[in-house]
Amino acid sequence: MTVSPEAMFDCLSICRGIESIAGGAGESEIANFGYLGCLLSVYRGIPPSEWGYSFAATKAAAPYSDDLRDAIEGLRLSGLLDEGPNGFSLTARGEAQLAGLSKLRRFSQRRVYLDAACHSATAIPLPLVTSSLSAEPQLRQALKLSSLRPLLDEAGRHAVLAHFAALSDAVPNAEDLFVPAVVWLSYLARQVETDEAEVAESTGDVGIG
Repeated sequence: MTVSPEAMFDCLSICRGIESIAGGAGESEIANFGYLGCLLSVYRGIPPSEWGYSFAATKAAAPYSDDLRDAIEGLRLSGLLDEGPNGFSLTARGEAQLAGLSKLRRFSQRRVYLDAACHSATAIPLPLVTSSLSAEPQLRQALKLSSLRPLLDEAGRHAVLAHFAALSDAVPNAEDLFVPAVVWLSYLARQVETDEAEVAESTGDVGIG
């Protein structure tokens, strides 16, 4: 099994970032925060094709990445990740591996996007971060259609950039990606709430306060 170096680094970084918040990261959380990291790189003008691996929407999971799944399994078998009741966390060997990889120029910029993605969970509850991503334009469409399709292709990139144009106006000159990440996720969360309210109204399932 050939493991993408970028996917391996991302798994280690995300598990390390989420471990301090939730005690570990599940496979779906690793995929979600990897996807959020990629989205933040797009916000900074990096084409998704340069992220190092791709994402897709499947009937079982969205976002999903074969590369991340393979990286998780490879890291687990190599003794760099340990799986516990709260998900995956780094072993001592995993910590040493992440520290070494973080010094490499190849991965230094990725850490900026991944750290901002994981840090967003300190301002927004972890479950809300992952549920909010479902309102990302292309992912939202894929979930509605329940279809297997790639994410962040050319059409998806343009849809995200349109969202980010408004975000840039809301947080101009933001040097730290943490602020744009939280603002955008909060906006997406409101979109999710609106969608749920519309579904409840259309089915007559409205609560009585």
